[in-house]
Amino acid sequence: MDAFANRTHVRRLINLVDFLARWEERPACLTPMAYQWCSVFSEATEGLGQDSMRISKFRRGDYWFKLDMELAHVEPGPDLVHPDDNSHARGRPLGLNHKQCADLLLRTLEVGFRLANISGDRPPLNLNHTSHHDRIFDAVFSYGDDEAIADAVGAWIVGKSSPASSCARYFALRMARATPLSPRLRHAGIRALESGWRVISILDALCLLNCLHVDADDVMENKYVWPWRLVRVIRSPTGFESLSSHYWRLLGKLTFRAYNRLGPRDVEVMKSLEEVEDWEKLEVWVPIVWDLLDYEFMPDFVEDIGQVTLKLTSQRPSALQKLENLCKRIKESDARTALRLILGQARAGQPLLESPPTP
Repeated sequence: MDAFANRTHVRRLINLVDFLARWEERPACLTPMAYQWCSVFSEATEGLGQDSMRISKFRRGDYWFKLDMELAHVEPGPDLVHPDDNSHARGRPLGLNHKQCADLLLRTLEVGFRLANISGDRPPLNLNHTSHHDRIFDAVFSYGDDEAIADAVGAWIVGKSSPASSCARYFALRMARATPLSPRLRHAGIRALESGWRVISILDALCLLNCLHVDADDVMENKYVWPWRLVRVIRSPTGFESLSSHYWRLLGKLTFRAYNRLGPRDVEVMKSLEEVEDWEKLEVWVPIVWDLLDYEFMPDFVEDIGQVTLKLTSQRPSALQKLENLCKRIKESDARTALRLILGQARAGQPLLESPPTP
């Protein structure tokens, strides 16, 4: 990065980054390089003081940003100049003005991630994340346009280089504005949520879900995975209280496949919904409970589940058809036999036996 510290080569550096950003078929190997360059550019603008990055306005394209990096007098390190180059003494100012420096950072993010595969289905790249990147992301998410923010989200997805919670924190900065997310940023946010779900907290997941308002069309690439993600949120006390009805309806539209056993918490959720007579959510949850019961039959739960099932079908006739479809889909098992007996009573309008027959 000698050119960055040598004002005679500043224009060449700017031209190079601009060329790479306009290269439509640039190779994937540029992504790690661009990410490292972002760190170097940010480090060079920090200087020795605490207030080397200040916020002011400048114009780039059709967008106003409040992202401006005040150049500082820095002591060049080995990452910025050649170690035996004595022409750059301590305290000499860098050869970039404020707008050039901020523009370089945004364009370099674009080089690395505007065309990157952010589906999250590929092995993560080995990106060297530093505190300088956090500084860039704080500014971009607070004041950048949505295209630049989507580039930053892409960096998080393809590199898995920063803590999972940071993505939710950064989105909270963006959502402080009144304007809606651009389609590209919203897509990137959904992919980020999918990519980091295993390690992200329930609170952060709720934050992202509320920001993104995910619909069925958004999750078709992972339509068998999303139900489990929403079930994980509902199983938590915070998620159960805070998850919007929109996501309960989304869960009802998706095909649930049981890969885990029924637990006491699943029955607690069912009973809580019964207490408040939330039949809409019960119509979503009761079939999931039966599906989980099919995975590992637990007779102790059958009486409670059966009682709620009969109440549900009397309140929501559409639930009876859904449960009959479920009974046809699941394999022959003790749970299926129990469900078939209960549905027979529901169709006949009979009260549930005190203890449903256990196959």
